Amino acid sequence: MPRLLNMLVLILALASVPAVCAQIPAAETEATSQLDQAAWLAGRWVGTGMGGEVEEVWSPASGGQMVGHFRYSRDGEPGFYEILMIDLTETGMRMRVKHFNPDFTAWEDKGDWVAFEPVSTSASRLVFKGLVLEHIVDEDGETMIATLQMRQKGGQVKAVPFTFRRAD
Repeated sequence: MPRLLNMLVLILALASVPAVCAQIPAAETEATSQLDQAAWLAGRWVGTGMGGEVEEVWSPASGGQMVGHFRYSRDGEPGFYEILMIDLTETGMRMRVKHFNPDFTAWEDKGDWVAFEPVSTSASRLVFKGLVLEHIVDEDGETMIATLQMRQKGGQVKAVPFTFRRAD
């Protein structure tokens, strides 16, 4: 009888393992599907914005993050650079940015960054607080329009568009 009881306990324990394991991939799948909404970003984009030339390059998602960099130049001279990261929070996709001068001195302190918190995502539009990225596909190829809400010297906020074309 004790042997039968032990076998029953073992069978019940093993039967519960798939249920526990099945819960883990569901969370991973949800996170992956959120980042899948931003998969179109991966690659090299070039264009114009703020009176200069811009370039943005994104790596495909890995480990629940997407990483990229941005370069702004005007009249052939570097203006500034950014290191970009999209990651996931409890409320959705967030973008974090660190800025650098042409000599690579940081604008933000070591542990600081500019965060664009999540608002909404779709297959062609990523909306963050203060930033919207739109993906447009037409007969001429792919366009990304990034509209940044930028605080001006007088304190007012202005929508500043950047227009990119896929370059890879």
